[in-house]
Amino acid sequence: MTLDYHSLLTAFALSGCGLAITFFVSWLVSRTERFLIAWTLGVSFMALGVLIYAWYAQTMDPALGALGYTILLSGLAFVYGAGREFRTGILPWRSMAVMAVASSAVMAGPMLAGYNGVAIVMLNIAATVILLVTAWDYWIGRAEARLTITLLTVLYVVTGLSFVPCAAVLLQAGEWHLSAAPSNWAEDLNIGICLTTLAGIGALSLALNQVRLARGHKRDAETDPLTGLLNRRALLGRIASEIEGPAALVIFDMDHFKTINDVHGHPAGDDVLRAFGEILALSCRSQGLAARLGGEEFALLLPGASLVTAAILADGVRTRLAKRHFTGHSGSFSSTVSAGVSCSGETAIDFDALLRDADNALYAAKRNGRDRVAVSSDDMELLADTRSMPDGQRGPIDLVRLKSG
Repeated sequence: MTLDYHSLLTAFALSGCGLAITFFVSWLVSRTERFLIAWTLGVSFMALGVLIYAWYAQTMDPALGALGYTILLSGLAFVYGAGREFRTGILPWRSMAVMAVASSAVMAGPMLAGYNGVAIVMLNIAATVILLVTAWDYWIGRAEARLTITLLTVLYVVTGLSFVPCAAVLLQAGEWHLSAAPSNWAEDLNIGICLTTLAGIGALSLALNQVRLARGHKRDAETDPLTGLLNRRALLGRIASEIEGPAALVIFDMDHFKTINDVHGHPAGDDVLRAFGEILALSCRSQGLAARLGGEEFALLLPGASLVTAAILADGVRTRLAKRHFTGHSGSFSSTVSAGVSCSGETAIDFDALLRDADNALYAAKRNGRDRVAVSSDDMELLADTRSMPDGQRGPIDLVRLKSG
């Protein structure tokens, strides 16, 4: 037993309502991805528009037809907005308004004037354009989840193109004053495709939301909330899974940080930590892993770097922090940092040994007056390159004979 066209419209409306509820509940659970709200509104409007159209199909009241189609087109504009907000994080209210108003105007004018055939053609053309533009927006952002977004794009394209035969059949017939709602193979095909793709689009959109949530949880678990750098656990995980061969490790420790908190207040201390995190992140943009190990202690791991390279980079970080000025309860102040540098051999990285050597060098830097870099090595010629630098470009870099055997 086959379903009639009215039953298919009702099924689409009910499916849309169920999907809208699912999206809204998904948003309530996390309240992070706001595109779910736009999707909820879009699908709700589409379901309501289809219900009003089903009523129009029974009464052929032009006002009902214009209302139903306007709500349906507004729903499609919200679906477009959800796609843009998913990609950019910003809901394009202006574009959505222009899209909804323009498409509704070219449809409602002929509908209210009695040319409902023209109105339905314009509806199908507008729906095709909106859905294809939505598909393009997702396609632009496919790098986030290539397979899922590619499938989502295909479903939007298929849905949009399913409206084309509906317009083509009416244009071929040349009937502009319809006494009954269109009922032909194109309309059946369109509503059948829409029913199928609605479920697929909904499932893929929810899957994308779950991927983002999982990625966000992973990022939160690996990231220091104050500085945005990796935390200690994440650094160890990256070393185990991504880093091979020799590497240099720099351990930084803020000088007299407790005094900063006591004299200038903890918010000022947080400002210093955030600023240092930014300096560290910028210093290793192209290579290396920056992490906050805890408190005022930071680490910079540089794969493939020599001790000399790491020492020069560490001294640059030290210099940039010393030039920054902060404001606290007791006025303006500056902050300095000490650093210890160590390097692994050619084999796999032994982080514990690297950390031990870098810590020993750091303690030596603290003992020697702070605001300086110390390098852990037994090679007395190691720092020849840094000593040959102009005095204005070289900070206090000490050689510390603390290399573990």
